[in-house]
Amino acid sequence: MLYKYQFVKHQKLRELHFHFLFFMRKVKNVTKSAKFTPSIFFHDSFLTNGKIAPKGRENKQLHNRFKAFFDVYKKLDKDKKIEFYELIIFSQDIHKFFEDISIIEIKKIQSPNIKTLLNNSDVFNQLMDAMWNYLKSPNAWEIDKHYEVFYNNLPDSKMCPFCGMNKISDKDLYRSDYDHIAYKAEFPISSIDLKNITPSCSECNTKFKTTKNVFYAFNDASRSQYCYPYTFKSAYIDLSISFDLVGSLFPNTDLANINGNWKITINPNNDTTKTWDEIYNIEKRYVKLLNVNYLQWNEELVIGCNKFIDIDSLKSRINEFKKGFNPNKLRIEYHIKYAYYDFLEKSMNDILFNQINSMIA
Repeated sequence: MLYKYQFVKHQKLRELHFHFLFFMRKVKNVTKSAKFTPSIFFHDSFLTNGKIAPKGRENKQLHNRFKAFFDVYKKLDKDKKIEFYELIIFSQDIHKFFEDISIIEIKKIQSPNIKTLLNNSDVFNQLMDAMWNYLKSPNAWEIDKHYEVFYNNLPDSKMCPFCGMNKISDKDLYRSDYDHIAYKAEFPISSIDLKNITPSCSECNTKFKTTKNVFYAFNDASRSQYCYPYTFKSAYIDLSISFDLVGSLFPNTDLANINGNWKITINPNNDTTKTWDEIYNIEKRYVKLLNVNYLQWNEELVIGCNKFIDIDSLKSRINEFKKGFNPNKLRIEYHIKYAYYDFLEKSMNDILFNQINSMIA
């Protein structure tokens, strides 16, 4: 990630999760002969006339999903009920799991283990799917108001922190994707926990991260170091990520490789940035961006310039120009544009000099 953004404690959007926890506390010791009676197992504010009717409107789908889960759960042996409830409690700290790789019990809260606990039933996943669809529905839990507060707290560029290539959607146009960091089908307990739901650009969510398991990005044997995207204190935190292109070959500078070859190193080069690259395909996406845009960036460099007398004068221009793309300013593409101009300056030779000079009318 390029920066962490602020967690928004929006009461209404968190309310559905609180109702779910209330229900789990009420049913944790339920007997096998118990009947599904909403007035016994739900908070009054979740009901109307004894029926599941949050917001005053009866929701038969939620009723059916809760009842289906209840009917399976009540038949479990006492030790399984306790184990299941402990997983619910354990999952409330999911925001701590991403960066603390010493927590190795992650697999316990994954879907296969939950399904096994429930005697190979999918009723819990189906319940949480229904809860998520209800949570994100317009007007029900004020998700649009939550997004407005979130959007207003972003840095001025409103860039997606997962890629730095796209903007987070303008709140006045439409809401960006709400991505489950821990994929909801794999980690159903956290499906409606806001600490596990982060807005991102659509490209990061639906084309690159998709269903990847961020806890085990490289294999199923060992934990991966993932950067948790939220800060609970400040508006945002710049993570001081930078790129360098050392080892790259500019296109049209070598007859043996006319297309050139971009090599990108993410700094710091550590386990966290490796996971970031693995999950969001950062290097490949920036290579594509370079291939598409490097000529345009050269043209931007020489706008308003006269022919350069020598290499040193061009390098001086690049050195001054690249300062406008300081990556610490958190602007779209600034990180890679700064890296490009920095590498161009350091790699300047007669071939590059003539190519860029020829762009000046």
